[in-house]
Amino acid sequence: MSSNIIPTYSLLVLILMSVCFVLANADAECEDVNSNILIPSEGFLMSGGDSPNTACCSGAQIIDKQFQESDCPDRQAICLCLKNAAQTLPIDLKKAAKLPALCNLNYISIDPNVDCSKV
Repeated sequence: MSSNIIPTYSLLVLILMSVCFVLANADAECEDVNSNILIPSEGFLMSGGDSPNTACCSGAQIIDKQFQESDCPDRQAICLCLKNAAQTLPIDLKKAAKLPALCNLNYISIDPNVDCSKV
């Protein structure tokens, strides 16, 4: 087994664990967050990448738009997914804080301290 495969499997395990910590009705939102933001942004948020790649920003913009167009329960579910990821995954929080500016996001952020009841 290649040494590059082990970190990928570890990331997938961590992502799957993060889904389990979120409310049951938020499963669809967490799947979207995982597939659109966390997986494409791994190189930037969890590794040595200097900037997010196109797939990372495109996926984050999809979730940002989904957040904007959603009602309160869906917004809270998306917020909880991102908050949980920030709390449980080895995300560089300094880089995560830069993601909204680098990807032109208006509504979402990856912040372990956000109050999702106020979104």
